[in-house]
Amino acid sequence: MNKTKLLLIAIGFLFSVNLSAQNDFKIGINAGINYPDIRGHEYAKYNNFKAGYLFGVTFDYYLKENLSLKANINYERKIKKLQLTYFNYEAEEIGKENFNEIYEYINIPILLKYEFGNSKFFANGGPFFNYLLNNKIEPDYPNDDSDVVTEQKKIDFGLSIGIGTNISLNENNDLTIEIRDDFGIIDTGGVPKHVGGTVKTNTIKLILGWNLGI
Repeated sequence: MNKTKLLLIAIGFLFSVNLSAQNDFKIGINAGINYPDIRGHEYAKYNNFKAGYLFGVTFDYYLKENLSLKANINYERKIKKLQLTYFNYEAEEIGKENFNEIYEYINIPILLKYEFGNSKFFANGGPFFNYLLNNKIEPDYPNDDSDVVTEQKKIDFGLSIGIGTNISLNENNDLTIEIRDDFGIIDTGGVPKHVGGTVKTNTIKLILGWNLGI
């Protein structure tokens, strides 16, 4: 991860710490795994993704006792599997080679969070915003397909919903475990030009958070 990414995470963390000086705020850190997918054109279902990861900072501003405004600033890495099959002049398969297409994002969800009475459970929902930092293929991909797909867009936007539970450690510290779905609603590009249509994202996440109790 380069210096720009670290700076963005650090700025978000310092901003959250500053806000925590008031009793209505909680700050924390979170990390988790994601499983992305896409939809929108006829070949979308053939894309093969695998689990990636995310980490970042979080803060909650309490509007009422059980109702808060929750935001994250995350670095998120999504991974798509690619495979090339090689044939000889007799059309016989002679081997395969695997690649990973990697998408690196800054992910910012802004959610309204509701905690159910005195229970440990909560639900949240609201918009999310993704900014694409980098898109690369590892190892180096032998084919340049830049002329056969639409341009990969930097912005992704959609709706995020999640459910989870709080696990109290002590008076000031607690853990959260959450399952979240980021449902993209705009075209993010990268569609084969001969196919047409759009690419819209959908990402399931399992997130572990820790309220720092500052």
